[in-house]
Amino acid sequence: MAQDIDTDALLDLSFLTEEEQEAIVEVLSRDSRLRVLEEGRISKLRESVSDPNQLKILTGDWFCDVRSKRHRHNHFGSDLVRASIRRKKKPKGERDPKRSASVGDLEVISEPASEEEGPFEVPDGEDRLPQEAAHQLPQPMETQRNGAFQNGQEASARSSPKSNSADPVNKLMSSSVSSLSSSTLSGSMMSLYSDSDVGNVEVRGCIQFALQYEAKKKELQIRVIQCRDLAEAKKQRSDPYVKSYLLPDKSNHGKRKTAVKKRSLDPIFNETLKYKIEQAELPGRILNLSVWHHDALGRNLFMGEVEVELSSWDWSNTGPAWFNLQPRLRVLPDVLGSRGKLLFALKFIPAGTEGAGLPPTGELHIWVKAAQSLMPIRSGTMDSFVQCYVLPDDSKTSCQKTRVVKRSLSPMFNHTMVYDGFQAKDLSEACAEFTVWEHETFSKQQLGGIRLSLGTGSSYGLPVAWMDSTEEERQVWQSLLAEPRQWVEALLPLRTNLTPRT
Repeated sequence: MAQDIDTDALLDLSFLTEEEQEAIVEVLSRDSRLRVLEEGRISKLRESVSDPNQLKILTGDWFCDVRSKRHRHNHFGSDLVRASIRRKKKPKGERDPKRSASVGDLEVISEPASEEEGPFEVPDGEDRLPQEAAHQLPQPMETQRNGAFQNGQEASARSSPKSNSADPVNKLMSSSVSSLSSSTLSGSMMSLYSDSDVGNVEVRGCIQFALQYEAKKKELQIRVIQCRDLAEAKKQRSDPYVKSYLLPDKSNHGKRKTAVKKRSLDPIFNETLKYKIEQAELPGRILNLSVWHHDALGRNLFMGEVEVELSSWDWSNTGPAWFNLQPRLRVLPDVLGSRGKLLFALKFIPAGTEGAGLPPTGELHIWVKAAQSLMPIRSGTMDSFVQCYVLPDDSKTSCQKTRVVKRSLSPMFNHTMVYDGFQAKDLSEACAEFTVWEHETFSKQQLGGIRLSLGTGSSYGLPVAWMDSTEEERQVWQSLLAEPRQWVEALLPLRTNLTPRT
C-alpha cells in the first residue's frame, strides 16, 4: 500500500478519458504477458549457459547493474500508470498537496558530461547518429560478378526489348580517413544544403589550406592549416572545426573532418584530410570546405565555407593559400545543369549480318554500364536505377529498366537491352531516351536523362518535342549509324531540362 501512495504522487493521468485509460490498461496487460515470457526465456538461459559473463549479456543483467547505480527508485513505469488511473479526478483548481512534496524526490537522469574531449570525437549537431546506428552504416565492400544474365520479354515488331543484367563490381573509391583517424567521421546522412544546418552566426574570417595529389597513392590530400578572425558563435566563444566534401558527393563516406579546437577564433589545425580518387575524376569535382562551431548540447553552427573547382586548380602549386570564408549558397534543383553522368555503349546490328540470316531483323543493343557522381534530390547516398525507351514507341513494352543499385552515388548497373525490328532508316527517325531515377520505398524521382537522336525535331514527318538532342548526344547517334556492328561508348551528362514528350 505504501508503494501505491508513492507512485500516486509521482504521476497523474487522471485527466485522461475512460477510453484512453482503457487503452493504456490494455498496453500494460500486454506488457505483463511479455514480461512473463521474458522471465521464462531468462530461466532457460540460466539452466543452459555456464559462462557468467555471457549469461549477464544474454539475460540483460548488465543493464540492471548499470541502472541500479543511476536510479534511486524501483518503480516500473506500468506501476506509475496503474496508480495514476486508480486516482479519482479532482475538480479544476483543486491542488494535490502530495504532488509538490514529491517533485523534489524525482531524479534527473543524464549521462555525465566531460569537459575534455578526445581529438577523435567530433559529433555534428546537424548529423549526429547514435553510436549503435553508426556501426550499421554501409561499409566499403566488393561484390563478385556472378555472370548470370536474365532474358527479358519480347515486344512489338518494331521494338521487342530483351534485357540482361549482371551483378556489378561495386568498389567504394573514397577512403574514410583523416590524418587522425576514421573515427573522426560521424554518421551523417543529412544534406550539405539542409536549411537546418545554418545558424545565425556571422560569417567572417578566412581559412588557409593546401592541396596536393599523390599520383602513386592515387590520393588527394587537403592540408587544413588554420583559420583566422572567426566570428563568436555562442557566449563569446567558438569551438571550430573544418568539414570537407568532394561535390557532388555529399554522402557520409564523402565527408572528412578535423578535430575541434575549443575556445579559439584563430584555430590552428595542421591536419590532412585524404580522399582515394582517380586523378581523371578531379576535374569533375568541387572541393567544399566549411567551418563549424561544435555545440556539445545542441546543433552545430555554420560559420562559413569555401568552394574550389578542381578543374581550374593549379596542381603545380602545393603551397598554402588563404581564402575568405563565404556565406552558404544553396543550389536549387531547377538551376542544376546536370546531376551526374551516365556511362553506356550502343551497337546496331543490321538484319542478316551475323550469318545464316541472323538476326532476322535489325537489332539495337544498349549496354548501360554505370553512372558517375550522382547528386541526390535531398541528401546523403541513394538507391537508383536507369529507365530506357526507344521512341516514338513509348508503350510499356518499350520501357526497360536496370536493377536498383542501393546506397551509391556512382552505381554500376552492367545491364544490357536489345530492341529488334529496326532498319537503319528507322533509327534516323528514332530516339533512345535514358533517364536516371532515385528510388524510394513508395515513390521515385527523376534525376535527369539523355536523348540520343539526330535532333531534327520531327519523327516520320511529325513534329515531336523529344527529338531535342544536344550536340554531344547527336554525335553519339551519328557514330552509331555510321559504324554498324561496332560498340559506340560514351559518357554524357544527365540533363535536368528534358522537354516533356507530350
